[in-house]
Amino acid sequence: MLLKGFLLLFFTAQIAADFEAIGIEQVPWQASVQINSKHHCGGVIYSDDIILTIAECVRKARLEFISVRVGSAQINAGGSVLTVRKMRLQVLGLRRSDVALLQLRYPLYLGGDVQTISLASTSRPGTNASVSGWGHLSALNPSTAVLLRVDVRMQDHLKCATDHALKGRLIHLDEMCAAPTGKVPHACQKFVGAPLVANNLLYGILSWESACDVIKESTIYANIPMLKVWIDATAKLMNIFKIG
Repeated sequence: MLLKGFLLLFFTAQIAADFEAIGIEQVPWQASVQINSKHHCGGVIYSDDIILTIAECVRKARLEFISVRVGSAQINAGGSVLTVRKMRLQVLGLRRSDVALLQLRYPLYLGGDVQTISLASTSRPGTNASVSGWGHLSALNPSTAVLLRVDVRMQDHLKCATDHALKGRLIHLDEMCAAPTGKVPHACQKFVGAPLVANNLLYGILSWESACDVIKESTIYANIPMLKVWIDATAKLMNIFKIG
């Protein structure tokens, strides 16, 4: 029994050493999308009143139950929490990589640990990037209370499509893949919506279906360069016409 416990502790410690715990100041665009005041998915600060996330995270939730925490590396404390007044989904938000725009009821105070991130216009296979979010150290451990970051590398679209075709998954043009450059923690649904970032530009958002593989292999993201025109136009319309 003692030996079994020791091996479990050793295994857990080894997993914990394979990722990087970071402060919010290193990823000030990071947001926690919460439902009923509990962390549900990651999000990204696009502007002072728009948060990007994965549509599957929020499409079934009522607006009054959705909130966003920013400015904190903890999912349940610190920073600021704001409610959501409008939501706009990519198409119907039915695909697991579709993006959602959440319009906050009141604008954020930008600065310090709360910053927007610009959207990438193009992507290049082989680019080193990182993904940040809240996940699990292992399947046996509870969710961590701090922010995690994992290094990945963007993949060629053809390789991405080929790899996932073997699993029966069609990759669309508005999706992309990235694969790990080292060992990673076991992260599950709390990592959904994680921003894929390189050179302080947003390239992707981790899809719903990929969360429990997190980045242990080729993983699917919303392709932000392909969606940039739609995101920019939709955010502008939401502010001008207050559409939902």
